[in-house]
Amino acid sequence: MFVDEAAIIVKAGNGGDGKISFKREYGQRHSGPDGGDGGDGGDVYLRAEKSVNTLLKFEKKNKFVANSGHGGGAQSKTGKSAENLFVDVPVGTVVYDGETDEKLVDLTTEDQNYLVVEGGRGGRGNKAFASSWFPAPRLRELGGEGQERYLKLELKLLADVGIIGFPNVGKSSLISKISAQKPKIGNYHFTTLDPHPGVVDVGDWNSFVAVDIPGLIQGAHEGRGLGDDFLRHLGRTNLLLHMVDLSGIEGRDPLEDWKTLRDELRKYDGDLEKMPEMVVGNKIDLIDGDQVDKQCKRFLNEGVALTPISVATGEGVSGLVGATYDRLQECDKSEEDEKAETDNRFRLYEFEGERGFRVVKKGERYLVEGQEIEELAEMLDFSTQDAPEYFQEKLEEKGVIKKLKSNGATDGSIVQIGGREFELVI
Repeated sequence: MFVDEAAIIVKAGNGGDGKISFKREYGQRHSGPDGGDGGDGGDVYLRAEKSVNTLLKFEKKNKFVANSGHGGGAQSKTGKSAENLFVDVPVGTVVYDGETDEKLVDLTTEDQNYLVVEGGRGGRGNKAFASSWFPAPRLRELGGEGQERYLKLELKLLADVGIIGFPNVGKSSLISKISAQKPKIGNYHFTTLDPHPGVVDVGDWNSFVAVDIPGLIQGAHEGRGLGDDFLRHLGRTNLLLHMVDLSGIEGRDPLEDWKTLRDELRKYDGDLEKMPEMVVGNKIDLIDGDQVDKQCKRFLNEGVALTPISVATGEGVSGLVGATYDRLQECDKSEEDEKAETDNRFRLYEFEGERGFRVVKKGERYLVEGQEIEELAEMLDFSTQDAPEYFQEKLEEKGVIKKLKSNGATDGSIVQIGGREFELVI
C-alpha cells in the first residue's frame, strides 16, 4: 500500500539530574562537594532513507521517544548522555509543524537529516555551584525536559517526468513499456491506485525517472475521483507527459480532455500549469491515419504539438522516449534552497534596552521572560536546602529584583518565571 501522508509525535530525551554529594575524607564528616552533572537527553532527527518508499509504517507506530540522559554520580562523575534517535522517512518527505502548519524542511536527498526536537540539558551537580563564598552548596539542577513536537509528514515523489491524463488513456501501459515498472493494468477506470515511478533507460548510460500519476478527472483539484491525493506529486517533476486517447473509444474528445485537465492543474496550483509539457496521443492503432492527422491539426491550432503513439503496438514509443529525454535537458532544473534551522532548543529573547530579560505585569502577577532566567527557574531543584537562597541571589545579581521593584512589585507579590510561580521576598 502506498501512503503519502502521516502524522507523528516526536519526544526528545530528558536530561539526567545533577547529584548532591560530598567527598568523604578520614577524620571529616564532609569535605568538598563532588556531585557530578547529569547527561544530556537524546535528540530526535528525521533522516531521508532511499530504502523507505512510503509512510505506511507510521500508521502502526506514530510516537518516537529518545532516551533520557543518566543522572550524575558521586566523585564528580558525569552521567552518560543518551544517543540521538534517527527516524527514517522516504526521500521526498516534506515536514510540517503539526500545530502551525509551518513548513520545516524538505528532505530531498538521501541521508539528509533534520533535527526536529532537542534533548534536555543535563542538570548540574552541587560541585558546579561551589565557589569561595559558597564552598559547600546543597543544591542541584534537575535534568531539562526534552522537547516534544507534533509533526505532519507529506511524501512527494521525486521524478523527472510526471505522466498524467484521464483514466484509461494508457498511462500504466506506457510506464510498463518504457521501464521495468509493472503496475496492474486493466481496461477499466482507476486500475492505478498508487503512483508508479520507473527508471527509463535511454541508452549510452543515460536515463530518467517517470512516474505514472493515477487517472485524474474534472474536479480533481477539489478531491473528486483520486483527486488531489496525487496532484501534489507533480510539483516534484520537471516535465509533464500529458496523455490523451485519440481513438475516442471512451466517448470523450481528446482536445477537450486536455483542456479540462489543464484547468484542473491551474486550479490546484498555478505553478503546475506553467510547467513544461509534452502532449501524447495514444491508441492510434484503433483509428486510421487521416483521423490521426485531423487530431494533430486540432491540437496545433491550440499551439500544441501532439506526439501520436500506440503503446499497444509500440509505434512511436521509442521516439517519444528520446524526445522526452531531449526535452528534459532543456528544462531548468532549479532546486529550492532549503536551509534547515538546526538549533531550536531555546527561545531567543532580544529586548531593546534590556539585558537578557524583561518584566511584564499581567493582572496581579509579574511575568519575567528571559532564556537564562527561565532555564534557571525550571531546572533548579527547589526541594534542596540551598536552592531558594541561591535563586534569590541570582535574581538580585542579574538585576531582576530591581526591575520587578521598578515595575511596582512589592514584598509578597506573585512572580511567574518559566512556568513556576514564586512569592517575592524583598
